[in-house]
Amino acid sequence: MAQAPVLNELYRKVAADPTVRSRIKFIAAAQGQDQEAAQMWKRFKRVPFAVVPDPDSKLGAAMNFSPYPVTLLVDKGGTVLWAHVGEFQDADRAFRQIKTAIREPGRRQVGANS
Repeated sequence: MAQAPVLNELYRKVAADPTVRSRIKFIAAAQGQDQEAAQMWKRFKRVPFAVVPDPDSKLGAAMNFSPYPVTLLVDKGGTVLWAHVGEFQDADRAFRQIKTAIREPGRRQVGANS
């Protein structure tokens, strides 16, 4: 996953902001990967957040998406508050979009690279 450095930066931004940190839990689903591959990627990319294997890509089927990578901000009830399709180019921009999605949960946002 080439976007690991940008996701790591985004994770650090979330962790440094008490308001956002208390409302978000980072979890990566290693779609199409078993436990060993998921943990190897986590170690190799020095990912500070949880990485769970999803060897049968059940998450994509359950959430009705197929493009990879995709990043979702999902509330506790399962509602998608924010989605980003494709690799991240800018952690600052993604962080701003996430903060807006948290402040305005009724306004669904889709992030994209530009």
